[in-house]
Amino acid sequence: QAAIKPRLQEAVPATQAVGQYESVRQHTEPTHFESPQAFVETMLPMAQKAAEKLGLDPRYLVAQAALETGWGKSLPRDTQGRTSYNLFGIKAHGWKGDSVQAATSEYVAGKKVQEQAEFRQYASFAQSFDDYVAFLHNNPRYQNALQATDNPEHFVRELQRAGYATDPQYAKKISGIVQQIQDQQSMLAQSVQLTHRG
Repeated sequence: QAAIKPRLQEAVPATQAVGQYESVRQHTEPTHFESPQAFVETMLPMAQKAAEKLGLDPRYLVAQAALETGWGKSLPRDTQGRTSYNLFGIKAHGWKGDSVQAATSEYVAGKKVQEQAEFRQYASFAQSFDDYVAFLHNNPRYQNALQATDNPEHFVRELQRAGYATDPQYAKKISGIVQQIQDQQSMLAQSVQLTHRG
């Protein structure tokens, strides 16, 4: 497959599934997160909108984004250091929009190796969520996963089975992060209740 060169000033055609993108140069959305909690708070409203289109618990989308980006600390960036806003590690194969080249970990014959790959670049996190939904719907290999969204644990296992990621522990890791998010939300809810009682 020929390498796809970054086209930093070229807008994505309106025919693209996500629609007309603004220039990636003009967006100033914060991309630094002080804690996993800050990442969850930022991502959850966008995840809820995307999850409605999938019929999925939004916490699984936040957890997948957290796994792919190390809670937002490892977003693919272009040569000028600008973020790709790519939350789901979607590569640029066949992509007509902007792209960035970055290091990625893949599992080959059970061994973890570092590779360089081209990743899709977006103008915002919201567009990354939108494209993730379109990516699943437009790829027949994810049909089993899409049919399992009422059971999120089954959904992530089907994603892994379909080859979304090469990590053999991918689904298990997402489920573990969801548990972290649930525990965090429970603790926050309890602290709010205690504050109101006081």
